[in-house]
Amino acid sequence: MVVISMKKKINNYRFILISIFMLFLSSGLSSISIAQNYEQYDGPGISIEYPETHMLFLKGVEENPILDRNWSVLTGLPQGSASFNSASASSSPNLLTAKSAPLEEPFRFDGNISISLFASLEGTGSNSCKSTSILPSPVSSETEFQVTLSMGGIMILDDQSTNTISMSEGYTSPHEFIVVATDVNVSMSQGDTVDISINVRHECIESGSLWWGTYDIRSGITFEGDFIEIELDAIVDANRMVRIELMPISPWGIGDFTHQIIEIVGPTDWSRMYHGEWDDEDLRQYHFENPQGTRIGDANRTILTWTSDKPLEPGNYMVDVCIDLSDQNPGNTCNLIVVLRFVIPEDPVSFINSDLAIFIIPLGIMGWIVVSLRGAILPLPAYGVIILLAFASLGPAMNLPDINNEPYRDNGAAPSFILLSHNPDTGSVSLYDLLDKYDVVVIGMFQHGSPNAQLQYNDFSNSIKYNDKDIGYVQIATGEDLRATDLDYYAKILNNSWPLLLDEADSKIGLSLPNSASDAVIIIDSAGFISEWQPGSMSSVEIEDAAIKSSWGSGNNPLKIISSLFSMSLLPLIVLAMPRDRKFKFPEGALIPGAGSLLILYASIVGFSYWAIPVALLASLGAGTNWIWVELFLTFVLIYHGLSILKNGKIKEIEMLSKFAYSKLPRPYKDWKEIHSFTEDAYLGLWLSWLLWIQIPFIIPQGVGAIAQSGPFGIILSVFALSSYILCSGICVIIARNLALIFGPISRIFGEMSIGLRPRAWGLASTIFGVWIMLSILLGPLL
Repeated sequence: MVVISMKKKINNYRFILISIFMLFLSSGLSSISIAQNYEQYDGPGISIEYPETHMLFLKGVEENPILDRNWSVLTGLPQGSASFNSASASSSPNLLTAKSAPLEEPFRFDGNISISLFASLEGTGSNSCKSTSILPSPVSSETEFQVTLSMGGIMILDDQSTNTISMSEGYTSPHEFIVVATDVNVSMSQGDTVDISINVRHECIESGSLWWGTYDIRSGITFEGDFIEIELDAIVDANRMVRIELMPISPWGIGDFTHQIIEIVGPTDWSRMYHGEWDDEDLRQYHFENPQGTRIGDANRTILTWTSDKPLEPGNYMVDVCIDLSDQNPGNTCNLIVVLRFVIPEDPVSFINSDLAIFIIPLGIMGWIVVSLRGAILPLPAYGVIILLAFASLGPAMNLPDINNEPYRDNGAAPSFILLSHNPDTGSVSLYDLLDKYDVVVIGMFQHGSPNAQLQYNDFSNSIKYNDKDIGYVQIATGEDLRATDLDYYAKILNNSWPLLLDEADSKIGLSLPNSASDAVIIIDSAGFISEWQPGSMSSVEIEDAAIKSSWGSGNNPLKIISSLFSMSLLPLIVLAMPRDRKFKFPEGALIPGAGSLLILYASIVGFSYWAIPVALLASLGAGTNWIWVELFLTFVLIYHGLSILKNGKIKEIEMLSKFAYSKLPRPYKDWKEIHSFTEDAYLGLWLSWLLWIQIPFIIPQGVGAIAQSGPFGIILSVFALSSYILCSGICVIIARNLALIFGPISRIFGEMSIGLRPRAWGLASTIFGVWIMLSILLGPLL
């Protein structure tokens, strides 16, 4: 008994182990089968799964049958039929003749063709055809069809007989008659048709009918072989926005493609790219169905287009396409599957990243200190202040542009252009003409064939309808190999609502704009500066807001000067504002309250106005369309100022202006504030202007110039605007002076010990700033 019990336990253990093994094996096989459901990829490419067969269905009525590409979805009575009996089959065997619509595309077919004909007795069915014969014959009363098929005039079947059947059923269960042609190789031209002629031999005393036109009664032609073609492309523009172009090719045109679902999925690994449902919805970036636009491609073919409305992150992506075809079973979806794998690259790397300037400027100042040690050695606190200034210069260094070959300078002016119009009656249109007519110019740029052209049209039309601002609209088509004929289709839609211009060769103007010749809407203020831009398109509400903003300095206002003081960008100004006197000197006579601050305000205005007034005048007089040359000139002036301070400790123009302004002060003020202190405040106003230019290059050109060009009262308003900027600059210097005194006597001691070093060290930093910006302009927009 013990032995039997032990054997039972061993058998139980064996059963458990075998069950576990089988379970593990089945799960492993299951995972393998799942993994084999789709092909794994290791890079960009495209895979397409076409249907194995394609159809031409017999449709229409008995008097006028046709061959059609659409699978019927009706399940009731057949839509069409052709009746026959033994007498009619003997006297006139031709039952019907039908042809397809003319081909829209040249077509070459290589494969097999089968013709299925569904027929039955006209009644509910009987066995009379099997037991009765009209004529003495060794066979039963049978039915067969003879089929003649030609494609483009080339005979494929010549009176070929189907299988013979002694029919016994009604139309609810029709019999299928089939004839097959193998190894067919035929070419057809545009306009050719597929023709079929059907004869019948019917020996049964009961009448019969050939049926067609329902879901399951599919009398027609089945093609087994290549029949349709798909071309799919994903175009990534400079802003990492994706445009999908789908060109469906069928002998009978785009109508054969009834519906499509297109999804952009990623970023993810190549091995995870397959058609189907995704568990991680975060990877499904876009879902498209109806086309957003169309364009005409090669051979006058229609190309369907879609586009993303925002830039995508760099990485590996796929376009998953599911297409339903008119000739396929409507109960089955995704008759045609396309998976396109592509890469969105990283943004181009600059020649020299601005981060390098963060190291160059402090190292340059440190090196200058080392060189200066060869002469007289100054107290250590003086060098401590210079080191502090070196680190303070990191703030403006962070705002320096990268040095690269980009033709557009960030926050820059729009390039001056004269472009040909698509409408020959319009001739050419220039930016100068547009700015002369309108306060704000809205440019819609698109690559030819992009659906964003239509989106921009809709947004611009709504903006015109609901906005009362003085806004000029224009669209510029750009892209490689752009031809005027590429825009004919869109020009009909546009109907001369506004100018449609053609970009220069190699997208010269488009590349000079911030969108880098990609789809975008750019808002240009009246002074010619780009106040705002957005990839793709811009709604009418956004256009109105941008237009209002452009008319009032594009968001630039005098208070920005004061707020900038509390950012890292103006830190050097606080170090430069350290007092030069160890003790505060009180006035000997009675002066008005706040006289010290007023003197700082007056002196700093002199230095700031020296820079701001010429810049504001140039912008107000229309130099905005050529502003890049103005900026290049400003870099030379900055270099000159930096070298003058570094070498001589002064700038002649500032010295002269300060002396003149100082001479206009009343005697009590001169007795209290010496000219060198007054001049130092003037320099602070100058350095403030340069620091603002580095951080916000267009605060004065846009803040004053755009207002001056905005309308009849623009000039008067611009004077008030400029005065406000100048006043705020003086307030900013006053605040900097007070912040520099935050450490009390220590600030005065350190300031006094570094009187000569601070300006010279800053002169070196200013020279580096000027050279850096000059190189970014020369190697970028100009070259």
